[in-house]
Amino acid sequence: MSVLRRKHAWPRRTRGLTRVKGAIVAGVAAVVTLGALGGIAVATPPAGLSATPIGAGNLEHAVRVKLKDHGGFGDGVDVTRIQMTRFELAPGGTFGWHQHGGPVWVVVAQGTLTLYAGDEGCAATTVSAGGAFLDPGDHTHSAVNLGDQSVIVYATFLLPSGGAARVDVPDPEVC
Repeated sequence: MSVLRRKHAWPRRTRGLTRVKGAIVAGVAAVVTLGALGGIAVATPPAGLSATPIGAGNLEHAVRVKLKDHGGFGDGVDVTRIQMTRFELAPGGTFGWHQHGGPVWVVVAQGTLTLYAGDEGCAATTVSAGGAFLDPGDHTHSAVNLGDQSVIVYATFLLPSGGAARVDVPDPEVC
């Protein structure tokens, strides 16, 4: 293929790609508009939140985990992946409404985190530095920083095969 022919081939590919990109953008815009106008519930994204992966690993054999007090995941969940993350939440920040693919152990290292349970009528709980909690993962919840310093938490996710550390969900509109 000569240089001249390549010059003419690129614009054609670019035009086709531009048309595809334009169609994708138009489709996304339509979905967003319909969501805003049609009352479709959309996920609430985090704000003021940064996440730093610490490490992750796969278990050679799945470990069955069942949470007695929470009844999480019915008969339990087969954990195959452990993932650890450090989160920093700025003052006024939010994790947004979400769930998890499996249970999560959380340690608050700095500040005070206020948790809201969307499936429990917006029950609020606070956990301060030095405190820890178990999130069963299969319920809708959010967490906010109502303080004047950053909140730092360390989370250890116990995930089944294909399970996501975070699953965005719509605002349950109970708070």
